[in-house]
Amino acid sequence: MYIIDNIAGNNHYTEIKKLASISDELVIVSPFCFGDFNFFFDKVVSNNRIKSITLITTLQNEEAINKISSLQSFQNEAKNLNINNKIFINNRLHGKVYLFKSNNINHSAIITSANITHNGLSRNHEWGYYFSNTSAIDNLEQNINSTIQYQLTANIIHEISLKLDEYNKEHPKQAKERPSININNFIIPQIYKVDITSYTRIFIKPIGSTSEPIYDGDYSKAVKQYFSKKRPKAVRNGDYLIAYGVGSRKIVSIFKVISKAPIYSGSDDERWPWYVEVDNITPKLGSQWFNKNLYIMDIANEYVDMFGLNLTNNGGDTLGALQWGVDKIQLDHNFGTYLMELILNIENRI
Repeated sequence: MYIIDNIAGNNHYTEIKKLASISDELVIVSPFCFGDFNFFFDKVVSNNRIKSITLITTLQNEEAINKISSLQSFQNEAKNLNINNKIFINNRLHGKVYLFKSNNINHSAIITSANITHNGLSRNHEWGYYFSNTSAIDNLEQNINSTIQYQLTANIIHEISLKLDEYNKEHPKQAKERPSININNFIIPQIYKVDITSYTRIFIKPIGSTSEPIYDGDYSKAVKQYFSKKRPKAVRNGDYLIAYGVGSRKIVSIFKVISKAPIYSGSDDERWPWYVEVDNITPKLGSQWFNKNLYIMDIANEYVDMFGLNLTNNGGDTLGALQWGVDKIQLDHNFGTYLMELILNIENRI
């Protein structure tokens, strides 16, 4: 056990190169990465016996234009050296970890402040902790793996790259600005097998009322979602309703609208005379939602704090109208898909 720093001679670059020389597998956990991995593979990997490299990183909308080319270079450099490679995404990642293995056994690890960038490995004032307790490293790796959201395949990277190229051709003067693409429009169909496009509408919708709050119940087989006395004309076939319980404020499930149009029950005396037929695409969550801490307002507030983006389709940054009894709010597509990916990921883990 010892401390690594970029001030003395044992900087992160030197230590990682040394440990890689006695390893056949690397696991790199870092939110920020080299713009081009050629240097890393040429100086650290090519002269060693590395057979496999796993990269765990982030991929957010606002970093896509630079991150995709970085990840492509990682894959290409590994392929050129016949090294097995995998990329996994954890968009809540902040920590940086480097694991070193031989014959599938962890022998060394570095927990550090240093990203896998030129600045992180040698230029910035970064400090890391080296240790070699295999049991502790195994536990660390298991903990890291439990936070992975999905694997980013070469096909997904290629699709996003094509979309970015298309955007840059259409906006040549804005090529260096943040592109207006939504990563989740690619991730949700490919990873979770849920149909969605940039034209899909996503709504947040309450279940229950202040007089009849919802704190539990099995909604896994629910086939209808109800609306108030005004016809919900904005809700169309193929749209998604993210339902939450009034009272508990917890997300219940995601429902896909399958009816061609809203249906009227025939009685104005009913509190919820309009409804749509739905398919629950998160049935496991629908039966266990009350045991999960998916509080809609907390997630919405955190999203605004992290990204400073709108929550609603009309540019609002709160969901306050829900507290005044509205029966639905159309979400901004970026927030809607962010919320859907979060929920679908939990559904997969149940």
